[in-house]
Amino acid sequence: MSPMKIVLDTDIGTDVDDALALAFALNSPEIELLAVTVVSTDVKLRSRLAAKVLKTWDRYDIPVAAGRADTFDGRPAYAGAVNQHRVLTTADLAPSGKGVDLMIEAIQSHPGEVTLVSIGQLTNVAAAFKQAPELTEQVQRLVMMAGAVEHERKIEYNIRCDPAAAAYVFDLSVPKILVPLDVTTRCKYRQQYHSELAGAESKRSALIWQMIQAWQQVTGRSEPVLHDPLAVAVSFVPELVTLKPMSLAVVTEAALGMESGQLIVQDVEPNVQVATDVDVEQFERLFAERIAS
Repeated sequence: MSPMKIVLDTDIGTDVDDALALAFALNSPEIELLAVTVVSTDVKLRSRLAAKVLKTWDRYDIPVAAGRADTFDGRPAYAGAVNQHRVLTTADLAPSGKGVDLMIEAIQSHPGEVTLVSIGQLTNVAAAFKQAPELTEQVQRLVMMAGAVEHERKIEYNIRCDPAAAAYVFDLSVPKILVPLDVTTRCKYRQQYHSELAGAESKRSALIWQMIQAWQQVTGRSEPVLHDPLAVAVSFVPELVTLKPMSLAVVTEAALGMESGQLIVQDVEPNVQVATDVDVEQFERLFAERIAS
């Protein structure tokens, strides 16, 4: 079977799970990574991090470009600070090009074949489909790490950063899979596996380990939660999760006890397949093997 063509849209640099997701994709033979687009504030700095990972993998064939640094409707941007920039050197320059244009080009170059995996705020995705509405007929499907359906945390970071973009994307008539906090918070890169990565004698493992350590020092946390790697995994191993069709809408204005960024379940025709359960053991084992390979 041919590898699955993927475009990855990421806000790499805040939570280390973005870097882990990119490395996981690069180490997975099931994936043909066509392009990486970067979103969020400090987008140039984040794009340098994505380019650094690709360069360390000797993947000069995969283009990377900085996308939107604002929000879809022009509200003030919200995002966590970049904490993994210490791995960069003066030789790690910001890539050229525009992320939204790169996303459109990559999808249109392979109509009907590309899975778009979004693991950051949905600004780039919304902007791309608004700029090129024909993408709704050209993209194979959209996989999103976003939202919380029945999780105790009602507001998830990626949607909180740009609720208007999320609302626009949820309304798109494209096949969608949502990988929410309900399943991602159960999956971690357990400390029992860290020595395998730290002890691996390769420049690739060394870079990812350095990024984990930078994140650990800033956050005081030890085990990364595998939010974004799970979304990447679901793109090529969907049987890792249980999917349930739902109709979801995004609250964009706080009102009547609802918070901006909250997801609400509607009793109408489903617009997304939602991951409601996950095989934690199988996924964590797969991730640990691939990340240290």
